[in-house]
Amino acid sequence: MNAHTALIDRYFDAWNETDAGRRRELISATWANDAAYVDPLLSGNGHDGIDAMIHAVHERFPHHTFRRTTEVDGFADRLRFSWELLTPSGASIVKGSDFGVVESDGRLQSVTGFLDEAPGAA
Repeated sequence: MNAHTALIDRYFDAWNETDAGRRRELISATWANDAAYVDPLLSGNGHDGIDAMIHAVHERFPHHTFRRTTEVDGFADRLRFSWELLTPSGASIVKGSDFGVVESDGRLQSVTGFLDEAPGAA
């Protein structure tokens, strides 16, 4: 497993973690202190903003999980991957692709997300 794949697997662990303390640990290990996330629906800055954003997703989609659907493709400090959001029964309801920039210490500096398939999206 390459470093980018391990980083993104930890990224999904953070998105799926419901225990607030453990989620904060994962965010700290995965994201730079001044990191930023943005997609068409959400944004978060720094560890507090990213944690609040993930918590809001858990409130809106209880017991749903994210999973990576492609290999992590990357070069230098850039990477990309695709994912889906699954209902508790395993049905995929949202799919997307994310693009990230990695800090020299191996943590994410930024992630920009795009929704590839979503209910009501045209």
